[in-house]
Amino acid sequence: MYLTDFLSEHCADNNITSIINNLSNAAIKISNEIKNVDNKNNAQFNVGNTNIDGDLQKPLDIFADEALITCLRDCPVSGYASEEQDGFIDFNNNHEFIVLADPLDGSSNIDVNVTIGTIFSIIPRNNLPLTEAFLQKGIQQKSSGFFVYGPQTTLFLTIGSGTYLFALNENDQKFLLINKISIPEKTSEFAINAAYKRFWDKSTLKYIENCQQGENGIRGKNFGMRWVGSLVADASRILIRGGIFLYPADTRERYREGRLRLTYEANPIAFLVEQANGMATNGSAEILNLNVKKIHQRTALIFGSQEEVIEFRNSLEKS
Repeated sequence: MYLTDFLSEHCADNNITSIINNLSNAAIKISNEIKNVDNKNNAQFNVGNTNIDGDLQKPLDIFADEALITCLRDCPVSGYASEEQDGFIDFNNNHEFIVLADPLDGSSNIDVNVTIGTIFSIIPRNNLPLTEAFLQKGIQQKSSGFFVYGPQTTLFLTIGSGTYLFALNENDQKFLLINKISIPEKTSEFAINAAYKRFWDKSTLKYIENCQQGENGIRGKNFGMRWVGSLVADASRILIRGGIFLYPADTRERYREGRLRLTYEANPIAFLVEQANGMATNGSAEILNLNVKKIHQRTALIFGSQEEVIEFRNSLEKS
């Protein structure tokens, strides 16, 4: 079943259908641009300005952001915010929805050909001024997803009734439904950047040490560690085969509230994960219930298999 047919059958809101279809068209353009190695946008070490987060913008970051803006202008969308924009873009209409996005997550990996992607969140405006509409909790999302640009171009999507995986058919350039996703409840894999171990709090450190003790330790089983350094790559793996992803807050000045952005990274991922029978937390509260004070707000993010997220959360409560 094609994505367009899936949405016609399962999505009751034609506006959301229109937005997702247009986003998928933009993603195909981005995917093709990434593969076009002769294009100046793919120059490996060609960087532009820095974004609001201080990250260097590569030409593909800007291309992806502009591709999303162009596609959304033709949709029932009144505003757009992204990692590449300081504020938000007002499309000067009264349409019902807003979209937030990380246009090219993991773009620092472009020059080494590691999986990257586009994350998006679709939220009703709810008759709010745009300045307030972009600060709604993640629980207000009607749809979220991310496109993965790797060996295959894939889409993980939820419209609030489960999480589904689609893959791009290169022959006709259309997304085909692969299957419904359900994260295994138990896991023996964790994903964390161990280089920052010295900045972790005691409870995070203890949790990881317990995992590393293996079958002779308190957990009674062997764990493997996986870390790609690309949120969409790690999330893809966990959605398909289980695991726990941890990017906790730490003692570094900029990251005391966490590293990842709440509105266009943590919220859309959390919605997908919860719709796939997983869990997502900042350690003390569910991601989707966190208050939003600003578009580029940071948060800790822990998500994945239910049993392991609960184990991590319990370790914080005991500390």
